[in-house]
Amino acid sequence: MPIIHTHFDCIDSTNTALINAVSLDNLPYNLPHLYTADHQTAGRGQHGRTWVSGADNVFLSLYVPIGDSEFHLHQLSGLLSLIVGFKLANLPIIQTINQSREPFKKIGIKWANDIGFFEFIKSMDNSFNKQIFKKIAGILIEPVFKKMTDKKKMIGVVIGVGMNINHAPKIEDGLYQSACINNFLENKLTAKDFYVPITNHLLTAVQICNHCTDKQYRTNFINEFNANHLLTDKMIDIFIQNNMTDIHASGECVGIGDNGELLLKIDDIITPMLAGMAKLSMN
Repeated sequence: MPIIHTHFDCIDSTNTALINAVSLDNLPYNLPHLYTADHQTAGRGQHGRTWVSGADNVFLSLYVPIGDSEFHLHQLSGLLSLIVGFKLANLPIIQTINQSREPFKKIGIKWANDIGFFEFIKSMDNSFNKQIFKKIAGILIEPVFKKMTDKKKMIGVVIGVGMNINHAPKIEDGLYQSACINNFLENKLTAKDFYVPITNHLLTAVQICNHCTDKQYRTNFINEFNANHLLTDKMIDIFIQNNMTDIHASGECVGIGDNGELLLKIDDIITPMLAGMAKLSMN
């Protein structure tokens, strides 16, 4: 479907700018809009963290109205971020890369909003090894509100995607490292090569989310997600916000629930995790 696309050489944040443009009537709120940029100066990630990235990477935000049409979001769901991640992990170029990678090294989605892969790292004396997550892309979904008849109303959502194509920034907090798409390709791609396929997959994700109001459809998606989720059947630790020192919860990931919550098996009891950052357990 036709989408109004605006590209910027440099912007503070595609998400912030697009939210402001729609909520302040600079753009019609009943139509989808796409913002992309060559560079961001104040990119944002989950939990208020900065999205660190570099030259020739994807900075993309798609505004989707809430409504009843085919490409509108019918209602906001906790599954939306996971569906978006699932679709991004199934981009054709990522599936092509995965064909030549071992199963445990395949690029996929990690709850709640990360696309990447696990890599084994050995100590210098081979006394231990661990798996570190290499992040390729992240997702930030934000509701958009607009004042209408003296009340603020949620009119849509902005789906932000940051994807490393040509540059893998250094990550300081130890939760993960980063990688970029061109690490795996002989014929290098540019960020602009990804605008159309990513947007198409985001629109498909919105449609899947709308269909998930049907119980059987939702169950089928959750089963497919769990079968492809990088954390399923793994022992993991959950950290809250930016506290990477204190473990909030530990257990076996058994999948996700109906609202996108992570299901953690702790002492044979299934406990839902509604938020947090997941890391493979070192124990």
